This record gives sequence, structure tokens and C-alpha cells, in this order.
Amino acid sequence: MAFSIDKTTLLQASQGDPASLTELVTRLRPHIEKQLLRYPLSEEDRHDLVQSTLLQIIRRVGSFRGDSSFSTWLFRVTANEALMLMRSQRRHRARLVEGLDLEDLGSLPAANDGHSSDRADDVALASERDARVRAALDELPAEYRDVVSLHYSQDLGLQEIADKLATTESAVRSRLHRARTRLRTILSRETGSTVAA
Repeated sequence: MAFSIDKTTLLQASQGDPASLTELVTRLRPHIEKQLLRYPLSEEDRHDLVQSTLLQIIRRVGSFRGDSSFSTWLFRVTANEALMLMRSQRRHRARLVEGLDLEDLGSLPAANDGHSSDRADDVALASERDARVRAALDELPAEYRDVVSLHYSQDLGLQEIADKLATTESAVRSRLHRARTRLRTILSRETGSTVAA
């Protein structure tokens, strides 16, 4: 269902006016929620997408030129957010089994194989490694940390990250390279050895 937003509200929202931003979010939320019902998503994913779509709208409202209706523009932004999440989830599932043949699946250790003390040691080592990586990430500048998070945690491609951060793909590639270099340095300083990132 088509709807419109007053141009003054859009202009003031693009300039950061709190009242206009609040009005925009309040008016758009139900339309975004309704559109997201069309996608095969969990309730949690749908909730997260409402938030990320509203953030994109707030960041990009100044880029709305009026060439099409505002509802069409909102539809495209919402669809892009949903499709990026679904693509990311598909890639993540594919990576879980990438490189494994059916014969290899049978040779993987079951969760209850081995001694419980071995499993506890493995869990403790993995937990310690994860804590070191999180601490190293916290040392990165925000612009590098955001790119690493979007690429590795949300499994977004370089162009998807560029779109999300309103920058160029080459800028994302550069930030990701610098972030990896810094992470290697931080982690090798902590462990006293070179760590591949």
C-alpha cells in the first residue's frame, strides 16, 4: 500500500532533527514489519531486520531524491536488507560443509567421542582463543572493527559492506586489509608468535 511522508519531515530528518527522526521511525516501522512478513525469516531475524532497515533509512534519508515514491524507496531499502541477510545465511550454511565429502562426514568425531577431559581442554582452549580475538578486536579503530564484524560475523561481501557503510568497495577492501594486519600484530604481540588472520 503506497503512502507518503511530508517533504519537510524528510528534510528535517536528513538534517538530524530528533522530532522528525522519531516521527519517521514511528510511521515507517509498521510498513517495514509488514513487508518483512513476505520473507522466510525467523522472528528474531525479522526483529533485527526492522532495526537495521530503520538505521539504513535514517542514514540514507538524505539520498532520497523523489524520483520514485517514498514507499517504493522504502520497499527497496527493506528488500535489500532482507536479501543481504538471507544471502549471508545461505553462504554461512554452505561454508559449514564446504570441502567435506560424504565419506568425510563419517570420520568426524562425535560430540561424545574421546575422554571428557579432552573435550573440556578443547573447549577451554577455544574459549581462551575467542577471548584473545575479541580483546584484539576491541583495540582496533571503530571503522576497522565494523568492517571485520560485517565481513566475518555477518558474512557480508565487500560490496554489501560498502553499501551498508555508504562507502566504496575499495575503501572496504583497504580497511579490511589494514584491520587484518593490525590484528596479526596485536595477536602475535600477545602470544609471542605470528598468527595468521
